[in-house]
Amino acid sequence: MMKHEAMIRFSPVLLVFVSGCAGCGTASRLENVPAELKVYRPSVPPLADRHTSSRLAGIAPGTWLRYRFASNGSETLVTFGVVKAEADALWVEVVEEGDPKKASLRRITFDGDVTAARVREFPSSGPPSEIADQPVTPAPSAGFGPGQPTRIARTETTLKAGSKEFPATVLKMLYRDEAVGREHEDEAAWSAAVPTLLEDSEWGGLVYRKTPSESVTLVDWGDGYKALIQQ
Repeated sequence: MMKHEAMIRFSPVLLVFVSGCAGCGTASRLENVPAELKVYRPSVPPLADRHTSSRLAGIAPGTWLRYRFASNGSETLVTFGVVKAEADALWVEVVEEGDPKKASLRRITFDGDVTAARVREFPSSGPPSEIADQPVTPAPSAGFGPGQPTRIARTETTLKAGSKEFPATVLKMLYRDEAVGREHEDEAAWSAAVPTLLEDSEWGGLVYRKTPSESVTLVDWGDGYKALIQQ
């Protein structure tokens, strides 16, 4: 997911030097910059070159999903919207709520490679930032992770997101950390009714994932998505 970055603004005033002939006594003065000219360059965090889903083929332009990410007591709403399709890729816009609202428009191949991206910020007051290219870098190693679960329990149930009810598969995975002799449980739910825009599995798209330290939860999804960054 995307990290919060400090917003960089240009000075709100512009020094305008009025020059004349030598000795004419014309002085410099400060003038306010018109609001429509107060455009700044956004902060541009690097982006991993792999998306979290490798099953993007067939997802229609206009499809959107909104997830709530929670970690360490803070929550962020993030919307994933399909802007357009190409022969082998989707343009997906990822919008993180906040002030400023941050949008990242990404070209992602159907099997999950991120090949291009650009970003723009939208403050609650004032004009949006410039549109800036976003560097794409190799995805970090997954590391050791929690290892193999010692027990997996699978159940079938009905879940709800927004006004929609749908069948889902819930997996509860028990892990044991032998170094400290402690167990913890992770839980994830998937549904074939949910587009595989964020993550995919043999059971469909991600509905939620919960671990002891963080969670990701589907809030709603639909169609008719309108992009913030115009191509």
